[in-house]
Amino acid sequence: MGGCPRVDHRDYLLANRFDEVDTIVIFDNVLIPWENVLFYRHTRAAIFIRATLHRYSAFAFVQRTLKQADQMIGTALFNARQTGLEKQPAVQEKLSELAIWREGINAHLTASIALGETFPAGLMMPNQSLLMIGRCHALNNLPKMMHIARELCGGQICVTPNVATFESPETKPWMDKYYTINDHWVAEDRRKLLAFARDLLNSDYAGHRLTFQLFAQSPPFAQSAAVYRNFDWDGPLSFVRNGAGLSDNVMHDVIEKASDGAVSKHYADALRKSVDEL
Repeated sequence: MGGCPRVDHRDYLLANRFDEVDTIVIFDNVLIPWENVLFYRHTRAAIFIRATLHRYSAFAFVQRTLKQADQMIGTALFNARQTGLEKQPAVQEKLSELAIWREGINAHLTASIALGETFPAGLMMPNQSLLMIGRCHALNNLPKMMHIARELCGGQICVTPNVATFESPETKPWMDKYYTINDHWVAEDRRKLLAFARDLLNSDYAGHRLTFQLFAQSPPFAQSAAVYRNFDWDGPLSFVRNGAGLSDNVMHDVIEKASDGAVSKHYADALRKSVDEL
């Protein structure tokens, strides 16, 4: 696991353990045995695979961003608590923004399972509207959240020396003196935290990871298109039609249903199951 090792893994805790190698593989004049060919000149099959690829994979992908949110919150909060800055309302506001983003991701993941739906082939899958909207919520806000976490960590992640400076006999006494805040936060723990924060938010690894998260499954406009395809537009249309007292004429291409079809179906299925068990 991991890409090219950095100078010292203690300065790049994430890049040395979790970096990924993105590669372009070119097959030039190679023999592919027919038993390994899934389809040949079948563009509709290729379109189908591309269109359905993320019905399940998007869940794990959004989970990945959830863990990234936890890393950012923990890093920012530790940095604020070193000197008691988390007691300031302005700092609490920024930490709350990170928490709102994180819990929004978690809520979409949880709801997509609780309100799961049936795949056309009969298998269960996460609720597609909730999952795709959760993916957009996670990724569209990722750059802003990284910036907030960077603000909460401050300029320390730019100027803190590497581990060699903390260990060198000539500079170690100075590092120990000026990087120790109190009995709870001594120089070595601060160095470790700031090295982690730098790798998470400010390194080439951090920039690569941000771009990867934004584009790995599809470009942002395609993710929004997935929301458009999976959202149940008939529910809100039916809700407004009934509220405004519109005639049947406006429903010529709309299926009459509850405003939240997934929730209604969930409780209808639960009620039906209870009745069957009686």
